[in-house]
Amino acid sequence: MKETKVVIMHNFEREEIYNVMRAVKAVMEGKGEVAFAVTTENSLTMKLGEVVSEVASDHAYMKANPPQKNND
Repeated sequence: MKETKVVIMHNFEREEIYNVMRAVKAVMEGKGEVAFAVTTENSLTMKLGEVVSEVASDHAYMKANPPQKNND
């Protein structure tokens, strides 16, 4: 099984995060999935391998269980 590619961002502004995501997606188009994450107080206390594993797991879950759109 192929490992998930993960991009972790720290201390970026919201617009910068979106710009990074768009740029990475453009470069990686057709080359597989990429999971994105921003650091949290909790993730900063974890080992990097744990963070990558958690992000990859969350990404796989969200791909299998996409959120339902609210049509209100």
